[in-house]
Amino acid sequence: RGSLENLSLRDVEYVARELSADEVEVKVCASSLNFRDVLNVLGMYPGDPGEPGCEFAGIVTRVGSAVERFRAGDEVVGLGEDCLRDVVVQHQLLLHAKPSTLSMEEAATIPVVFCTVDLALRELAALRQGESILIHAGAGGVGLAAIQYAQHVGARVFATASEGKQEYLRSLGV
Repeated sequence: RGSLENLSLRDVEYVARELSADEVEVKVCASSLNFRDVLNVLGMYPGDPGEPGCEFAGIVTRVGSAVERFRAGDEVVGLGEDCLRDVVVQHQLLLHAKPSTLSMEEAATIPVVFCTVDLALRELAALRQGESILIHAGAGGVGLAAIQYAQHVGARVFATASEGKQEYLRSLGV
């Protein structure tokens, strides 16, 4: 930690183990890096951030005995820790079916931002049609996801953005 120049690839052997009832093993096809990962690597994340990599997309290879939502061969997106590897094992509640319209690379970028927006705008704010919302940093990952959600429910969107990104947001109807 402390510098991006310190990053390197290394082989880590995966040793398969028996899955607990609610676990799913996934062959990772794509992982994403987000702002939290950059802060982590730079040593600027408060507390112990764990290893980088918290979002991925891949193909289910095995499921625990109580898993009914997924089976081997299913394409999924997920959240977890230390996901910059070939295989991850996650609780089934941290996985979702990968939208068929997205590539693995595209799908790996959606869990954190869309979970954030779902919690903030659907569950907490209960944003509804006809309401207005101000989204700060509208051209960032969470901001763009928030704009998509707000427009989906029929809310009127206002957003902040740096001068160079304002025209893009206007082209989205903001």
